[in-house]
Amino acid sequence: MSDSVRAGSGQRVTIQSTTLENLLLEKGVITQEDWIRLKAEEERRVFEQSAELQMAGNPRWYERIRINGYGQFRYNLGASDGKFDLPLNDSFGDQQGNELYMRRLRLVLQGQVSERIAFFTQFALEGGQQQLSNREIIDAYMDYYLTTDRVHRVRLGLHRVPNAFDTYRSSTNRQELDRHESIQSGAPGERDLGIAYYWSPKIAQERFTELAAYHNGPGDYGVFGIMVYNGQARNRDELNKDKHVGAKLAYPFEFKNGRLLETGILAFHGVFSVLGAGQPTGGSSAARCHSPLTSEGGCNIKDQRVTAYLWTPPQPWGVLAEFTVGRGPKRNAQTGFIDEASLHGGYVQGYYTWRYSDVGMLTPYIRWGEYYGGFKSLNGAPDGQSRTWNFGLVWEPDTHFRLTADYVIKNGLNSQLVVGRPQDDFDASQLRFQAQWFWN
Repeated sequence: MSDSVRAGSGQRVTIQSTTLENLLLEKGVITQEDWIRLKAEEERRVFEQSAELQMAGNPRWYERIRINGYGQFRYNLGASDGKFDLPLNDSFGDQQGNELYMRRLRLVLQGQVSERIAFFTQFALEGGQQQLSNREIIDAYMDYYLTTDRVHRVRLGLHRVPNAFDTYRSSTNRQELDRHESIQSGAPGERDLGIAYYWSPKIAQERFTELAAYHNGPGDYGVFGIMVYNGQARNRDELNKDKHVGAKLAYPFEFKNGRLLETGILAFHGVFSVLGAGQPTGGSSAARCHSPLTSEGGCNIKDQRVTAYLWTPPQPWGVLAEFTVGRGPKRNAQTGFIDEASLHGGYVQGYYTWRYSDVGMLTPYIRWGEYYGGFKSLNGAPDGQSRTWNFGLVWEPDTHFRLTADYVIKNGLNSQLVVGRPQDDFDASQLRFQAQWFWN
């Protein structure tokens, strides 16, 4: 018997591969794609039955809770330009090249405490070497299923916002090291405090589960979803009375040849309060606000986006593409004022997965992307203009271990702001390695 782990909606589910299915695969009676579909269907049945079985067999609350998590250990070779900058992804790694460090440690508590109520809580230690500074709660939400078939549900608490496909994916089911800046800039930290409604028909639930079995899929975030949230990003105080409103419309398709494809569109609208800005008068700040700062010290700017995506998983080849347009905060290099400016960008990624055993996988990938807009979450909303290439190789010899090598080439603007000066331009590259392990 061998374990087969599939990424679910913010979790990893462990199921058992039967010797019969493995034997059929070895004898050529079924294809690799047939084997994957059988495993996805088995996982769906296990997942749907788990809550009821746990409640029936384990009346004590602590036996209905699961604990899992992961760790990330990195080594980055120094960039060829001292101005190299990855401010939304790995600011420690680009500033402290040629050092071994712990990128991230995560601990997850989750469970189904009744027929209609589930919860998910994730804690993090992140940052650098021995000083794991970012001690915070990453997720803290509950799901209330309005119907027992899980077609309708409401989610309350700290959870992922409807920004893009890539920001729905966690590090457990994203093989490449980083999200692209064009997408990450819309929802830094991916999460916020809010309330959401998701609608997932049964056929979509089954296909979302099958998509997640190929890795890279985020799981079930609904065919339709709508969310009202603070809009200041994860674990930041709300600095204005305005609330962001975001929505998602997507659908997973399955063609006659077994090829899976998911496509969708997401959008949000709100007002974002930029930190690190100075008052309209006075020249002591590298970035200034056109209007007086709010009582909380923020500079309010309209924040809105529309993002479209298309994804087909590696069967064995796959493609992922996202493009975004909108308006948001960006510092004007000539005047130093934070303007409401247009933004656009996106990326295209191709990859191929070689499954050399029932658990072992090797995946090379290549990604190209550009972004023209501001970084609203950084002090002063610096210009985030960039053009990047990523060349990666992911080796997963075991369902609980992943080794990634990524070579990134980036031409862009350094995010550091200096009074009276435009941002520095750079053209540099960096080779990064990451070992990631899961405990579940």
